[in-house]
Amino acid sequence: MEAAFVTPVFFALVLGVAEIGLVMNDYLALASSVRAGARVASTSGSDVYADYDILHAIDKESSALDSNRIKKIIIYKPATFGEAPSAACQASSTGIAGVCNVYAVTDFTQPENKFGCLTTENLDRYWCPTNRKDTLSGTGTDYVGVWMKIDHPWLTKMFGNTKTLTDSSVIRIEPRKK
Repeated sequence: MEAAFVTPVFFALVLGVAEIGLVMNDYLALASSVRAGARVASTSGSDVYADYDILHAIDKESSALDSNRIKKIIIYKPATFGEAPSAACQASSTGIAGVCNVYAVTDFTQPENKFGCLTTENLDRYWCPTNRKDTLSGTGTDYVGVWMKIDHPWLTKMFGNTKTLTDSSVIRIEPRKK
């Protein structure tokens, strides 16, 4: 009789612990990907292909994530450390002029000539990397942020079907001598 009461509670706890472990695994993979992108963003500075390099760093680092679960990547211009992208950037599917570039997982495989702000068709045309300030004169270098959103599917559906996870990292662009 006791087993009939204890067994469902025991299995619910075990499955709950497994679910939390899987969501933490996805969150750590997400955080690692965002930070890898931010490190590349900082060192790339105003390089014409900075966003291309950032996306490749995120692609490499996110190998623990199923790529079809990556919903959005935003490279944006924050005013200070810790600032998230604006609601307008998060809602956009392409970007906002002078503020952010928005990417999808399909952009990981785009060729280099789709970047570089050379035409109005380039993927990074909204916040062109060449406009990012990377010198110490005046107010110093710009901040650059990388934000990502993924969906985590619940295995047992005890907590619903999916959970949306987001993370961001803001870093100052490393200064360069010109």
